[in-house]
Amino acid sequence: MINLILTALAPVAFVVLLGFLAGKTKLIGSDGAKSLSTAVVNFALPCALFVSIFGFSPSQFENIPYVLTLLIGITLPFFVALFLGLFVWKKPPGEAALFGSNSGFPDMAYFGLPVVLTVVGQQGMLPIIVGNIITSIIVIPIIMAMLNKEKGTASGAAATPGLGSILLNTIKQPVVWAPILGLILALLGFKLPALATDSLKLLGNVSGGLALFTLGILLSFLTPRIDLQVVTVVIVKNFLMPALVLVLALAFKLDPLLAKGAIIIVACPAATMGAMLSSQFAIATDKIPGQILASNVVAIFTMAMWIFIAEKLF
Repeated sequence: MINLILTALAPVAFVVLLGFLAGKTKLIGSDGAKSLSTAVVNFALPCALFVSIFGFSPSQFENIPYVLTLLIGITLPFFVALFLGLFVWKKPPGEAALFGSNSGFPDMAYFGLPVVLTVVGQQGMLPIIVGNIITSIIVIPIIMAMLNKEKGTASGAAATPGLGSILLNTIKQPVVWAPILGLILALLGFKLPALATDSLKLLGNVSGGLALFTLGILLSFLTPRIDLQVVTVVIVKNFLMPALVLVLALAFKLDPLLAKGAIIIVACPAATMGAMLSSQFAIATDKIPGQILASNVVAIFTMAMWIFIAEKLF
């Protein structure tokens, strides 16, 4: 068990640390990190997600209990945190949305990919694919709509982009449409030619390491911060979210490999997307990045805990 946890997390921590040092020593600046992030999100990860879909049977994507587990496990913490931000702490809509993102948007792309592949194997791509589609279709459009609403209110703009246009712009992103296209083709019984598979894997196989290195660089730009919101993000994201998925997996009696993958994916720390959007929209730049940094630091220990629990129960 200890060997499995070390095998899963030690390489992750090492590559993230290398990226962190590259950022701190200015070997790679913000422009370089942006370019690497673009390479991961727009090229390497879409290739990995697209080609991996064809390794699953259509019935695995039609597993309603599994889809519901991830749907509830991802969206419920997000909406709870969004409610807290809006109605308990009375935050503006944009800041509340980013707080919700930090509490309910796991870093599947950067942190989760290599960890879940080590623990679960190739089956670990399934929760990443399903989770990515859920966040892209439900979570991200809500976040973008609320950010645009706050930006429009602050600037006195008469109108802000509607949810429909935001959803359309979201679906245009390669990391969104690539797995959706792959899923449609797989459900129709299409088989990806070997030449296409090898070509896509050549770039897709670097997504895990490159994503972790980029994550380390991005974290090096963040400032540590501890307050009630930071503590809430860590509790909801690192503890309650995977606990919820664990309960759902047991209630639905999911296949052990599927259950492990789902738990590990949602146990990943807060996605760095929140920090990028905070900077882009100039909203709560003194608060949101610190929440993400805290979640990622604590995740080194909580991920080990959830891997242990998942292995013991499943």
